[in-house]
Amino acid sequence: MNSILKNLLIPTTVLVLIIVAFLNVKNLPFNFSDTENIVLRYAAKFLYTIILPLGTIYLFFKDKSDFGIHFPKFTDSFKLSIWAYAVTGPAGITFLIIDLLGWSFQDWYGSITLAVVYSVALYFVPKVTKKLPTRHPENNPNSRLRTFAGLSLLTVVSTYFIYDYVPVLSKVLYFIFIVGLGEELLFRGYLQSSFNRYFGKPFSIGNVRFGWGLIIASILFGLTHSLLVVPPLWPWALFTFVLGLILGYIREKDGSILSAVLLHALLDMPLVIFSP
Repeated sequence: MNSILKNLLIPTTVLVLIIVAFLNVKNLPFNFSDTENIVLRYAAKFLYTIILPLGTIYLFFKDKSDFGIHFPKFTDSFKLSIWAYAVTGPAGITFLIIDLLGWSFQDWYGSITLAVVYSVALYFVPKVTKKLPTRHPENNPNSRLRTFAGLSLLTVVSTYFIYDYVPVLSKVLYFIFIVGLGEELLFRGYLQSSFNRYFGKPFSIGNVRFGWGLIIASILFGLTHSLLVVPPLWPWALFTFVLGLILGYIREKDGSILSAVLLHALLDMPLVIFSP
């Protein structure tokens, strides 16, 4: 019963609370400027996807070795993310193709097309990263995690002062230290690892072991992207689910969330230009 509570019920409840909180941030009874609204969004994501998962891990789990929050030698993680991006990055051209066809990632035609292309990328990612080392989780978090969390907080604070002057810099920092770090810490660090503790990791691709935790966390990753928009954009869940599978696999191979954070940030870089 204790395992069900800690590894299934509490993680699911935390995610539901995060979704509800995000949907209600915009309803705060204050009049904010455009820049203040952006800072508020950054701050909310920092609190909900970084501070809350970390706090929950530290509160409920004495052994933190398998949550991927130890940031080991950067070189290996960087190589893994770059090789994975060599496959997944070009797949992003599909966004331009569906736009030319008059579709969008928000409709079913566009989302299905993206899901198919990223599924092909998912097939090749284990192949192109096969020769890179598969690492096992380290025992304890290290100072690099605190450094990344500090940079996330610095991103929130600095945005208030620099967004009106250099919005591109704020967006780059946001997609690395808040979106990349936050979503990977929440979904691949906390949720995927918690579900792994309950279901185990009975499957493998080569020497990379994984379990239902990867699949469930990817489903929740897709659903969350859909549910954070009113009304929900259900097609959005499909291709983000496939992206979640790719990021989940990379996280299992690295033994840390670091390579998934880097890959996630790289995949989001076009949004620096195209996002409002």
